[in-house]
Amino acid sequence: MKHLPDFIQKLIDEFDKLPGIGPKTATRLVFDLLHRQNDIKEFANALNNAYQQISFCPECFNLTDDGLCSICANPSRDKNIVCIVAHNQDVEAIEKTAEFDGVYHLLNGLLSPLEGITPDKLKIKELTRRIEKNGIKEVILALDQSMEGEATAIYLSKLLKDHGVTITQLARGIPMGANIEYTDEVTLSSALKNRKKI
Repeated sequence: MKHLPDFIQKLIDEFDKLPGIGPKTATRLVFDLLHRQNDIKEFANALNNAYQQISFCPECFNLTDDGLCSICANPSRDKNIVCIVAHNQDVEAIEKTAEFDGVYHLLNGLLSPLEGITPDKLKIKELTRRIEKNGIKEVILALDQSMEGEATAIYLSKLLKDHGVTITQLARGIPMGANIEYTDEVTLSSALKNRKKI
């Protein structure tokens, strides 16, 4: 039996699509926002502005609002070491450790053939071009400890072994099944310090 107006149900359905938000949380968020008229206008404007201004860094594919991202544009970062991550949130998590002074390369996902995510859907060709062009000495595979993360790490290590770079991987301080984004700073810091050659 239908009891909510269509516009409210549509909003709930849209919030429900977000990661980590189920139907109950989506419903709670929608009703909360609907009772805060000024906040919802600011929220809508902020989303619209972000959508209009955001772009991808042409070097690492991190989100930026102006050409190179702040990390790639920083002259004090070591451009010879590239940390390969799957998602933007992974960059933020690693940056919080203050242990890494190199640059990043975002794949924008992990290999998952069952979901149709094959190498051509990720920023892998761009990575190999970047290594050849910039003379990168080390790549750190900082990928989730999951089946998809392991598959991606194996694929990349085989692909890059003939490119003359040292390939390292985060130490196993991160438990299997964990996402880098949600790993605490101490564990991430230890994993970076104790990375190993593969």
